[in-house]
Amino acid sequence: MSRFRFAIASAAAAGVVIAGGIGLAAVLRGAESDRVTTGSVATESPAPSPTETTASPEKSADPLTGGEMSDHGVIAAKVENIAAARPQVGLSQADITFVQEVEGAQTRLIAVYHSRFPKRLGPIRSARSTDVQLLPLFGKPGFVYSGANSSVQRKINKASVVPIRRTTRDNSRAAPHNVFVNLAKIARSTNLGKATSIGWTFSETAPGGSAAKTVEVRVGRDTFDFEYASGRYTVRWNGSRYADGDSDTITKADNVVIMKVHNRPDGNSDVRGAQSVQSDTVGKGAVAIYRDGRKLEGRWERTKTSAPLKFTDQSGKPIALKPGQTWVALAG
Repeated sequence: MSRFRFAIASAAAAGVVIAGGIGLAAVLRGAESDRVTTGSVATESPAPSPTETTASPEKSADPLTGGEMSDHGVIAAKVENIAAARPQVGLSQADITFVQEVEGAQTRLIAVYHSRFPKRLGPIRSARSTDVQLLPLFGKPGFVYSGANSSVQRKINKASVVPIRRTTRDNSRAAPHNVFVNLAKIARSTNLGKATSIGWTFSETAPGGSAAKTVEVRVGRDTFDFEYASGRYTVRWNGSRYADGDSDTITKADNVVIMKVHNRPDGNSDVRGAQSVQSDTVGKGAVAIYRDGRKLEGRWERTKTSAPLKFTDQSGKPIALKPGQTWVALAG
């Protein structure tokens, strides 16, 4: 080998040795930094397991039920609630059901659907002023009803709702108690936004409060009973259970909420001259909440139609509902 080539090779070999020395020093320094000193004894930090994974974040709870999140919109339906309308169909699938007084001290129901939509629901009846004030609580929900007088219809047209007027009839039942709808089909064909918080909180943990296995509330001239057994409340109207007219499914609830509201005439009346009633859900008042066979008392408050409806205990802390279905009685 020529002297020139030998010199090149020697220089290259020296470079390798130097680099190797630098690399080894770095490894040693890295190993030293991974050592944890406990007292006077140095121990090696355990290497993370190759199968170790970080915990997945908790899933968000649904704002209307507190259960598994649903990406469906919200549709409310006005359901008739007199003897001639029974048995109702599809009521047991409602996530939230409001009981309201109407003219003649009768009652009607506002059934709110979000997690599931029945293929058959009814009988559907006409809208009232109470609906117009209440329903913007849900953002801009769909609102299924069979009609309204001109005054109420004008309010609906201006309200934060999507009017869905239906008059499809089941001829096996007597009119006017025979308007039925396919709510699942309506949900697929109606452009609705996703549900957002309505101000309610939920918890699986049973609260304190006092024991209360039975609940009774009077709305108008009707009495609603809720009997607690096997973790849920069976719903009764004037002593009769709500049983689905198609499936015989018994309507049950996980929560019963009784709101003390202010009832007032809304300026309308029926064909017999009976004054129509508006139950105000904007304002504040006493509330009694029943869940897990327990009773909790506090206050409800809602500052405007677009504001949430909050339930708080005597110390001002939120009262948590049990995840599931809720019945709300607007008791004037």
